[in-house]
Parts: sequence; C-alpha cells; structure tokens
Amino acid sequence: MFALGLIRDINPFEIIRHPWFISAFFAGGLAQLIKFAVAAMRLRRFDFSLFWSAGGMPSAHSALVTALAVSVGLTEGFDSHEAMIAVGFSTIVLADAATIRRAAGEQAALLNRIVDSLGGPEKFGVARLRERLGHTRREVAAGVLFGMSVAYVVCRFWDFWK
Repeated sequence: MFALGLIRDINPFEIIRHPWFISAFFAGGLAQLIKFAVAAMRLRRFDFSLFWSAGGMPSAHSALVTALAVSVGLTEGFDSHEAMIAVGFSTIVLADAATIRRAAGEQAALLNRIVDSLGGPEKFGVARLRERLGHTRREVAAGVLFGMSVAYVVCRFWDFWK
C-alpha cells in the first residue's frame, strides 16, 4: 500500500523540468546534432544512420555527462554528495570514450585490414566491423567544453523557465 501511494505521488514529468535533465539532454542532443550536420555537409547528403553513430567531434557522451555534473554542481554545490556522484560517473564515461572504446575501434580497423587482405568479409561470411567507436582526446575535450557551456547557460537562465 505504501509503494502505491509513492507511485501515485510521483509526477514523471517533473524530471524533464529539472535543470540537470535539461542540461544533459540538450548537451548530448545538440552535440549529436552538430556531428550529424557536419557529416551531412561533408558528404553532401543526409545519412540519418549517422545521427545515432558513435565517435566524432564533439563527443556527445562527454557533453552529456559533463553537463550533468556541472549542472548538479551549479545547483547543489560542487562539494555536495550529488555532485561527487555525478563527477565520478562522468570520469568513468570520459575515460571509457577516450581509451577503451577508442582502442576497440583501432582493433576493429586492424581486423578489417586483415580480413581484407585474406579475401574480404564475403569470404568469411561476416560484415565489416565498425571502426568509429571511441573518441580522440580532442573530441572528448570539445565535448567537455560544450557540456560545461550548456550547463552554465541552462542553470544561469533556469529561474526564467520556472
């Protein structure tokens, strides 16, 4: 009975009005949109599969988690428990994007070259591996700066939106 009362009292739309969510959502979404627009200009066509692809400048993952951590710090204080949790979470994501996922992409590129030299993927009945999985440090840094900027703007003007 207690749990049902809690569920009834929760407004699921409250999260989308919160500066933490708005900062993270806008930073990640806008960074991905920037990558999509740049790719469309470079290719001179729209390839909507690129909107969901990994890799590229700026890192949408980095922008999202940085915007989350900075907006938590700006609203709750950078020495709060919530900010420490957000910073820890962000550190893991940033390190993963620049190291582990990047290394996996380099290994995929090497495997693709090996398979090509042995007759191609058709010979083995496999598809080519995706090579753009992670980010360079520059792409991660751009995502961090973009996320910080978005969080600052959202939190700065948050009272206006209430």
